[in-house]
Amino acid sequence: MSKPDNNTEVAVWDTFVYKADGSVMHFDILVPTHVNDKQKIFRYGKDYVKSKGETSAAIDTSHCQFCHVESPGAEVEHAISKQGHYILEMEDIPRELPMDPTRRDMVLYLKAHFEKYRFANFSGVGSEELRHLLQVEQQTRNGTSK
Repeated sequence: MSKPDNNTEVAVWDTFVYKADGSVMHFDILVPTHVNDKQKIFRYGKDYVKSKGETSAAIDTSHCQFCHVESPGAEVEHAISKQGHYILEMEDIPRELPMDPTRRDMVLYLKAHFEKYRFANFSGVGSEELRHLLQVEQQTRNGTSK
């Protein structure tokens, strides 16, 4: 089986940016695989964030990192050919967890609000362990850890 042509692959940069209200924007920046200028990639993210009305957001390696390479669909290819990149909106992650969070809620919250988990792989981590991590991190943040 032959590998797809590099022209049909894009690099995906996973990005988390704090909004003024304390929630976090999660989106991917997709660029051709040959684009490796981080400042240019961060600029694409900053421009996107500004277009959403969040003018003070910072984007650097603690907010945006290369994630993987994938084959894009037609919409992505078209956008990249016109503007050099594509922004894939993911989700806004609230400032606070819901009362009864799902496993997905907990993973996204950890990644969004605690930098050391931002680009962690949580596959195989159960809900109880996630609850424990959240409890420890929130106690540490609040200065109540033992």
